[in-house]
Amino acid sequence: MVESMILFLLSQLASQPALLPASLPVVRVGTYSYPLYDRRVALEPLAAMIERVSGRSTQIVLLDTPDALADAVCSGDVDVAMTNLGAFVKIRSCPEVKAIAVLDTPSAVLDTYRGVLISRRDVGVATLDELAARAGGLHYSEVLPGSTSGALVQRAILRSVKTKPSSFLSVRQAGTHDAALDDLLTGRSEVAAVAEEPWRNLLAKYPALAAQLHLLWRSEPLPVGPVVCKHSLRTSCDAIQSALLGPSGGDVAGSLSNGWRETEGAIRFRAYDPASYDAFRAE
Repeated sequence: MVESMILFLLSQLASQPALLPASLPVVRVGTYSYPLYDRRVALEPLAAMIERVSGRSTQIVLLDTPDALADAVCSGDVDVAMTNLGAFVKIRSCPEVKAIAVLDTPSAVLDTYRGVLISRRDVGVATLDELAARAGGLHYSEVLPGSTSGALVQRAILRSVKTKPSSFLSVRQAGTHDAALDDLLTGRSEVAAVAEEPWRNLLAKYPALAAQLHLLWRSEPLPVGPVVCKHSLRTSCDAIQSALLGPSGGDVAGSLSNGWRETEGAIRFRAYDPASYDAFRAE
């Protein structure tokens, strides 16, 4: 009877999932929030994979902006992160940080991942040179600090005509691309930095409203931000990289791709290629 009870208890213990050691430091997995996507859900398969690879518990961390995410990775407050280009150009110069994988996004999606500068047609600004000359009297909207297609690339083209956001009468952080477009349509701003896709959607669905606006500039296709890992006692970046680039990375890729407009449809990761990012720099 006693032996039967012992065997029963042992079988019950064996059937329970293994608990990760509570004494080991937690691996913090992070990104930045965006109102249109539940990025905590998008990160969950990545966090689960890291637990399997590292044998450590994970904690999902959501920062307010790409710039805040970059600061958290560089300071060691986030160990593994899904970035955008804006965050990555700041992160890559930080010590002990490594880009470990990039979502292999379909080429048709990548071709639409561009930034644009748009002005109100009634302002009469038709070129970048005219924009530079009149910036001091205009209100400017961008999406949020560190947004790739709604701030970063537009700041780069503004520098080419010796202008920057602080040259404008005011700068507004709209929060989303659609909100930045709405700033133009409602008169809160005369110039806005947004991704091309919302602009194309406005052209297709509301041509009369789009006719009130003027396309000043359109970027080339942009690379998506990589997954990065900060080397420390709590992270095994090489092991995490191998898992992402291997067969088990597919579930993680599919979930992450649903959290970003520019990565939609990715089902696997590919190796990070530094040359794709050489043209971009932090301010």
